[in-house]
Amino acid sequence: MTITLNWAILGAGNISSQFVYDLLLNNERKTEYRHIIKSIGCSSAEKGHEFIKRNNITAERNYDVTSITQTYKELYANPEVDVVYIGTPHNFHIEQAISCLEGGKHVLCEKPITVNKKEAKKIFEVAKKHNKFCMEAVWTRFFPAIKELKQKVYQEKVIGDVHRLFADLSYNCDVGNLPLTSRVRDKSLAAGSLLDIGIYPITYARILLDDNVGENAAKFEQKSFLTIDKDDLVDHLASILIKYEDGKHALLTSSELVDGPKAYVRLEGSNGWVEMYSDNPARAKHFKIFNKEGKEIYEYKDNSGYNGFIYEANAIAEDIRDGKLENSTMPHAETLLVMGVMDDIRKENGLTYEQD
Repeated sequence: MTITLNWAILGAGNISSQFVYDLLLNNERKTEYRHIIKSIGCSSAEKGHEFIKRNNITAERNYDVTSITQTYKELYANPEVDVVYIGTPHNFHIEQAISCLEGGKHVLCEKPITVNKKEAKKIFEVAKKHNKFCMEAVWTRFFPAIKELKQKVYQEKVIGDVHRLFADLSYNCDVGNLPLTSRVRDKSLAAGSLLDIGIYPITYARILLDDNVGENAAKFEQKSFLTIDKDDLVDHLASILIKYEDGKHALLTSSELVDGPKAYVRLEGSNGWVEMYSDNPARAKHFKIFNKEGKEIYEYKDNSGYNGFIYEANAIAEDIRDGKLENSTMPHAETLLVMGVMDDIRKENGLTYEQD
């Protein structure tokens, strides 16, 4: 049974390009999911046309539909659009998501969905009011590698009892030589490593140390440190320690000052451990399992050719077809839980934004 979704892409940056790549590759492969890109919404027509050209969004790859460029307001009102993918910086999300929802569109909004829990809660309230599907685009949760890893660790118990997780997302972006107006440093854009990339180590702790989500999540507590830059007043180095009620620990780090380790996730159990690898730690595509003697006993690689966004896109296509307003893998309550954790970490370390 074919499922068709008519998309608008809001924001013409790199993350939107990666998302579009997967939709078009899916269409070329003629799968049961038809992801048609109707519109590109951005700040200028020139940027929109360049985005379409750069990403080769042609009618031949888009089920004979020619994508158009629209202003944000035109996109919000476009009756031919079913769902909007929002790929802009997170400080813009609350206004844009609410405008899409009020315009009768479903929403898939990049992480973090907002700057704080208060704003995220407002978006979900508007979504429910207008009877529209809405989800934070935490793509990591939807990768086949994650499903496979959880099967190996928690059903087959290949590393025994799980005790500890290390997770890191770090890259050296030469902060000291970036202007204060840079997306990495500008406090008015809610910059900083915690919101931008620290959300991923937290997500791995949620995925790999707790099989439940949202309202059914296991209880945990956290302690944290952020190093706040004296010039831009945001964090570029974050360290978080989480302890679950069953005793498991997570040691989580993010940084824009140094490059992270090749094995960006290490999950340790009584009979062995797991290491995850990727060019991008948000992209869960490759892991190895070792026994306690250090011998590799299993390896998984996702060689699909997709960036990985297709998995969440297909999941919400099914949800929208079925009339659901939330996704069971990434429900509203899970988003609010993680946003609340990051609120608490910032409060503990004295980092506030104007949205607070």
